[in-house]
Amino acid sequence: MRQVFISLISIVLLASTASADSFGKLKGQTFGSGSTAVVVTLHGDVSRGGPADYHYAFAKSIAAKNKGVTSIALLRPRYSDRAGQKSGGSNNGRRDHYTKRNNDLVAAALKDIKARYKARKLIVVGHSGGAAQTGAIIGRYPNLIDGAVLVSCPCHIANWRNAKGGSPWPSSQSPHRYLKKVSKSTAIVVINGSQDSNTRPAQAKAYVALAKKSGLNPSYVEIGGAGHGFNKMSRKIASTVGKMTR
Repeated sequence: MRQVFISLISIVLLASTASADSFGKLKGQTFGSGSTAVVVTLHGDVSRGGPADYHYAFAKSIAAKNKGVTSIALLRPRYSDRAGQKSGGSNNGRRDHYTKRNNDLVAAALKDIKARYKARKLIVVGHSGGAAQTGAIIGRYPNLIDGAVLVSCPCHIANWRNAKGGSPWPSSQSPHRYLKKVSKSTAIVVINGSQDSNTRPAQAKAYVALAKKSGLNPSYVEIGGAGHGFNKMSRKIASTVGKMTR
């Protein structure tokens, strides 16, 4: 019994220990250790400014709750955290930046992660802009990502921008355009808050319907009372990720 208790303590300590890492030109924080699965979380645009590290706590919890899982919170191109880590590349003032160049930088980091940890599965959780980039990458780089969790996703960029009354983002790659290239073995879960006025539920449902027409089998989860923010949906997201790691 004492030995089991000591082992559990060791697992918790290992999962809670973070290390700053570089993956190609991108920076991030790594939690836990294991090759059962690697879970990478990408933050949103944080368009009001400031550090983009709200997903660190989520990444830490994933490592703590899932034995044998390495969890990485990645900083998207040119974003930084409050400790001063900053990824390379450009985010164009946090506008119209889901570009081919930036998506390639994220994909290169994911390839590095997959090779480094030799994980059985690579699961990517993207929130908002991070979901848009993930959605494009699963089509442009088939079989790189085994499971994609798209949270509050602007998955049809033209429609999203139009609904917000904003100008088009012509340089950004829209996920819906790459659906026919997504591997049918890639698990896709789309999660949206029922009260999200930024990326609206109707937009998420339209993407899911289009994915099904493309021969894919996505799941859709709508969280009652939730808006666009990540933290209020994190429990359901974590539960979804936990199932995908098994």
